[in-house]
Amino acid sequence: MIDQIQFYLKIGFSHIMDINAYDHLLFLASISIIYSFKTWKKLFWIVTFFTIGHSMSLVISSYGIYKPNAEIIEFLIPVTIIISALSNIFFLDTNKKINYFTILIALFFGLIHGFGFANFFSQISFSDGVDLVALIGFSLGVEVSQILIAISILVLNSILFWNSNKHKKNYIRIISFLVCLLTILIFI
Repeated sequence: MIDQIQFYLKIGFSHIMDINAYDHLLFLASISIIYSFKTWKKLFWIVTFFTIGHSMSLVISSYGIYKPNAEIIEFLIPVTIIISALSNIFFLDTNKKINYFTILIALFFGLIHGFGFANFFSQISFSDGVDLVALIGFSLGVEVSQILIAISILVLNSILFWNSNKHKKNYIRIISFLVCLLTILIFI
């Protein structure tokens, strides 16, 4: 059982850390770019509810309760990236507290991304039924990689704005614009 968890943990981890997983990297960049270690709790809640959302949809899809059309999910994933990045450009408020709307959006976007994970997971699972151990291992691997990416972005942001927040808003808007541009170029 431990070997199986480790096997699927590595697959989940590799799935997110793979350079070809640019959709995950771009999404994590779009939601993490406005935070630093001073505001890590805000990012923690967004990532937590994103995780709850994608864990729910991964389970729902894996157990066959509901499986949305894969083409629709593959269309919606870049939409979530663009919406997140555009909100950084047009509605940037780095001092804003996390509200219920932000939490619900993170949960909803997590549901969408989880159905994308489920499409991948169904391709790599080796049994006809759902193996809960494999599902847990895969989910843990995804989470570990997401946490590492978010922490890396927090480190970068904290280094860049250690002494001054003078150019922080411009930096966030430029990175968010680049995330939008890359998303459009990659997915269109």
